[in-house]
Amino acid sequence: MLYFYQSISPHNIENLHSYLHFFFTQLFAEVNVTYDHAHHIHPNFQNIINEYTIQIDNKLEAIFNAYTGLNPAQKQIVRDAYSSNIDIENICNTSVSPVKYAQLPASISTPIKSLYDQLWGDSKVLGYVHVVASCGTVKSHFNDFRIVNKNSVCPFCGLEGLECEHDDGRDDYDHYLHKSKYPFISVHFMNLVPMCHKCNSKSKGQKDAPFNGAGNRRPIYFPFEGNPHGHCITLSINSTITDLGKLASWTLDINCQPAANVPKKDAWVDIFNIEKRYKARLAKDSYHYKDKLLKEYKKKSSRNGFDFAIFRDDKLDDLDDIYMQKEGIIWKTFHEFVLNDPDFENNVNGVI
Repeated sequence: MLYFYQSISPHNIENLHSYLHFFFTQLFAEVNVTYDHAHHIHPNFQNIINEYTIQIDNKLEAIFNAYTGLNPAQKQIVRDAYSSNIDIENICNTSVSPVKYAQLPASISTPIKSLYDQLWGDSKVLGYVHVVASCGTVKSHFNDFRIVNKNSVCPFCGLEGLECEHDDGRDDYDHYLHKSKYPFISVHFMNLVPMCHKCNSKSKGQKDAPFNGAGNRRPIYFPFEGNPHGHCITLSINSTITDLGKLASWTLDINCQPAANVPKKDAWVDIFNIEKRYKARLAKDSYHYKDKLLKEYKKKSSRNGFDFAIFRDDKLDDLDDIYMQKEGIIWKTFHEFVLNDPDFENNVNGVI
């Protein structure tokens, strides 16, 4: 990731997850032998489930009945799965192992999935009128989120812009751990992050982020790490010519700081198809980058006393924070590649 989000928790939108957390806490305590609203349902949730008996109440009762029918070892599997899956940060750091639906006892996996599949979405439970009255809308959360998180470039790619709180719409919310694979997390807002459409739907898609293609566990960036000291993604182009139109003729190095985060960086590159996307954009747009740079160079070089070294240094200084703008990271990378070439003044007039 190029930068990390700042969480805005607590927020009203989290109420639904909190109500369900109350239910599972009471369920796991096993104080009542029958499903009882007075014991298992949070008082603020009562009016909601009264309105949506089929969509919520019946599904909670089915989960209760399935759980009480398990043996002690099976109950422990469910309890461990719940505590693990809601700990998104430590799943990302690999200190906690996530549990998939297939790893739950079949008798309880089905009713849990039946509930959680119906929670996320404007036309599903989270968008129902009485739920909205208690939790607000996803759009209202997005607006508040974007007021705090002001950068307007997608942190997962740096190539696409994000909507802002003044727009009518909003960006996709990605389930970082996919809701179809993992129980208990479909309305958990530590697992829901605004992401550009290309990252969410075209690059990440159905990928199982905590595991690589061979099915091995790996660390991944936690989107809400804040801004850790020293975190930085850098790119470098390896090419003997400035014509990047032929992808096979050059390579792109993607590096990170601190060095301890290289495994997370590698996972990020894989999950979001970063190398291919960056190379494609550089191959397509490097002509425009160089053309604009050449025009600026010629304009300044026509002045008396022009010093190329000052031009280069000033230009690179101006690009220090440009990665926070759309396509900024590849714009900066190409300029570093061209301007640090000792033969720049000789080859800048060549055909790219």
